[in-house]
Amino acid sequence: MPITTRISLLGGVLALVASSSACGGGGGDDEVAAETTTTAATIDTTADTTADESTTADDTTATTETTASTETTTETTASTETTAESTTESTTESTTESTSTDADTSSTSDGGPVPCDIADADLVPVVPEVVLVLDKSGSMIQNSWDHDNDPMTAAITRWKSLHAVVTSVLNGYETQFDFGAQLFPSKLATNEYNQNACLVENPPEVLVAPTNATEILLEIPTANSVNIRGGTPAAAGMISAIDHLVDIGDGDPQAIVLITDGAANCRLDAATNTERFESYDVNLPPILSDAFTNLGIATYVIGIDISQNLTSNNPDGEPNNIVPFDKLNELAVAGGKPKGGPEEFYQANNQIELDAALQAIIDDATSCTVLLDPAPAFPDLLQVVVDGMVVPMVDDCANNDEGWVYTNPMGPYDSLELCAASCTLSVDAQFLKAEYYCDPG
Repeated sequence: MPITTRISLLGGVLALVASSSACGGGGGDDEVAAETTTTAATIDTTADTTADESTTADDTTATTETTASTETTTETTASTETTAESTTESTTESTTESTSTDADTSSTSDGGPVPCDIADADLVPVVPEVVLVLDKSGSMIQNSWDHDNDPMTAAITRWKSLHAVVTSVLNGYETQFDFGAQLFPSKLATNEYNQNACLVENPPEVLVAPTNATEILLEIPTANSVNIRGGTPAAAGMISAIDHLVDIGDGDPQAIVLITDGAANCRLDAATNTERFESYDVNLPPILSDAFTNLGIATYVIGIDISQNLTSNNPDGEPNNIVPFDKLNELAVAGGKPKGGPEEFYQANNQIELDAALQAIIDDATSCTVLLDPAPAFPDLLQVVVDGMVVPMVDDCANNDEGWVYTNPMGPYDSLELCAASCTLSVDAQFLKAEYYCDPG
């Protein structure tokens, strides 16, 4: 008698419930028949023994007694048959119940995966931690530009454009990113030709935190501020931002966006003011490279109207005899997030391009990592679903735009990464779920 298994979720617990089916012959019928035959054979032996004893008694008694004995034997045989029938029925019922019970505890469904106790869970991407490292040097208001690429409108300062773009990004993405802000130099910096032009806060002015757009905008200078002074101490600003991210150390994705309008000076190891302001800070590229290679902190580089000309040898507070464009290309490669092409950094020649550059970086930095809580008991059976569409598990994201991989291929399986196209799809999705399946075998 084959056993049909159905799956039942009772109070959130997966139960396997077996029911018998009257279709076709099966091992269960054979076991019942065998048990019945054995019982009947035992009863027949008992009946034979009773008959033998009755015959012995017949040899030593009178004929009339023999007749009585025969009647008694007949009654005994009838009683024995009744007992045999009763015993057979009892044994058959017992055997059938036992077989059914065994099926209940050992049978499974059709052998495929079944939903686990926790059938599914909503997936939420890990929130990246990003520090905006913003150039507040004097040149950010000394130089104006055609912010809207329209010669018929008045030019505005680079700082005013930067403030507008940062405001837009913070208000638009503060729930998807934990932002912080680092100014270089600080608001205490002066335009003096000494180290006071290179002051930098450490830790940053605004620490990384959720939904802190308002705090950042209150802390940095306003769009029309005239308190925009000092040199370009990018190295000190990067060190402060990196140290802060390392101090957080919670394992979430981390990145820095460095936005500047020139090559770095204010060398920390400068022996003279001339060396401090008139030479390029060669210590900056290794700082970015070390953060990316050894700490996993990438740096995106945006340049505001960066010149491709060789600088002069004049004492003007700008590094001498360098091509600023080349230096920022070098920084972008060192930071681990080059744009690719002849411009490795994101060059912005107006506010429109500045906004587009920061938007492209935000898109790239958007987290494609999601946590799995709980981790699946059967990692190979997990399914990821975006708005009802199953996203396949793939071997790697380097060769697959669509799909997902476990962040730790050898375990623990507590997070996964969506590949590029699937990650983009998930950003605007209404539902992002993990469906847990278990192997009943």
